[in-house]
Amino acid sequence: MGAAELCSVVVCTRNEGAMLRRTVVSVLEMTAYPSIEVVVVDDGSTDGSCDDLPQDPRVRLVRGRELGLPAARNLGAAEARGAYVVFLDAHCEVSANWIDVLVAALQPPDVAVVGPAFTALDSDDPYRGCGMTWVSERLETAWFAAPRPVPPAEVPFAPGGCQAWRADTFAAVGRFDEGMTRWGFEDIEISLRAWLLGYRVLGAPEAEVAHHFRLERAFTVEDAGVLHNYLRMLHLHLAPERIDRFTAALGPYPGLDDALRTVTGGDAGELRAELAAVRVRDDDWFLATFTPHLDAVAA
Repeated sequence: MGAAELCSVVVCTRNEGAMLRRTVVSVLEMTAYPSIEVVVVDDGSTDGSCDDLPQDPRVRLVRGRELGLPAARNLGAAEARGAYVVFLDAHCEVSANWIDVLVAALQPPDVAVVGPAFTALDSDDPYRGCGMTWVSERLETAWFAAPRPVPPAEVPFAPGGCQAWRADTFAAVGRFDEGMTRWGFEDIEISLRAWLLGYRVLGAPEAEVAHHFRLERAFTVEDAGVLHNYLRMLHLHLAPERIDRFTAALGPYPGLDDALRTVTGGDAGELRAELAAVRVRDDDWFLATFTPHLDAVAA
């Protein structure tokens, strides 16, 4: 690669308290990669946490005003100056080599996104997960175990706690879908979209991020919003028979009919047609390749 190209670490935050500063300090003090900036996107915090950021010229604060995670990440990427953009949750600590490993894995031009191995922050649990897959017709996800040493490998989905992109590829794939609500499935959807557009998604276990897996979030996540995002992902990318099957798998679900009307009455159909015109793989290929247990399409 020659001289290290700038890597922009985008940290979106909303009322993260002391965890925000801890995350930014970890990136600044632990990262061995020599050329970084940290773009903190404050998406409407009211706890004063963004007033306690390290006074470092590599750190910039951008105000987001309650955009929700997909749009906040897109704003951070638009403000980023780097050739690489890494989206990192605001409750993490990183390993020294994390960016070096992620950037190296991004060098093949057909690689869109790379994720690290995740561990649990402040925990003695040695489990390391790297990449996710679907395990049921409700499209619930599970981690792949990540022993050491393992070279980067293809995974269906790179979890959103940390995703690394080349900035130009992120733009080419179309950024995070701002038709989604505040949180939920945005990381799965963009990974799936990248695969269908002809790119690859990798997990790179030699990079490690310790992530705080909390039971409660620092912002409100409505079940209706997560349901909307789930259905929007289906309607953007899957065959009609699969849309029906994976929707039915939810069973009786509060607000399902209203969410379906919202999704089908919005721009999902138009965006689906735009994506279908340029994609080089379909959902038949994706499910047969990664989740053959979900591959059958109901007649």
